[in-house]
Amino acid sequence: MTATQNTANPGAEATAQVLTFGIGEQEYCIELEYVTEIIDGGEVTPIPSTEEYIEGVMNLRGQTTTIINPLMVMENGGIDPNDLLTDGGEVSNRIIMLDSSVTDSDGTVGWLVSTVSQVTEIPVEKSEAEGITDSPMFKGVVKKDDEDGFLIWLAPNEFMT
Repeated sequence: MTATQNTANPGAEATAQVLTFGIGEQEYCIELEYVTEIIDGGEVTPIPSTEEYIEGVMNLRGQTTTIINPLMVMENGGIDPNDLLTDGGEVSNRIIMLDSSVTDSDGTVGWLVSTVSQVTEIPVEKSEAEGITDSPMFKGVVKKDDEDGFLIWLAPNEFMT
């Protein structure tokens, strides 16, 4: 995790810049350093005999890009992707393109998500992970300041290991 410390104020808390997004009704976040771009969902071609979490591939500016459903990885299957890609009854999706050097993959990888919300800074000490899960793909949960609920903080570099 890359945290930034306010050098003008050495006593200030360390923060991480994250991208918040939704899959279905749940909100998640990942550190911005993993993200190369966000694109509107395009045509994804399913590939037979692949892992369930691989939605397929798409052509992104001439490059074959693998599209992954991160919730299928977390839940280990058993989820209808069509249930995840709705926003108020409207089918919608975005693709978060991930830095291949950080995700340790051979090619370009994108995550299929319902919505992309914002880039924000989160105080690192607000992340709670102790005793919640031992899975390395979860960095923790962060209580939202302005409403009830939590952001689930994910570690994309741990998803395919």
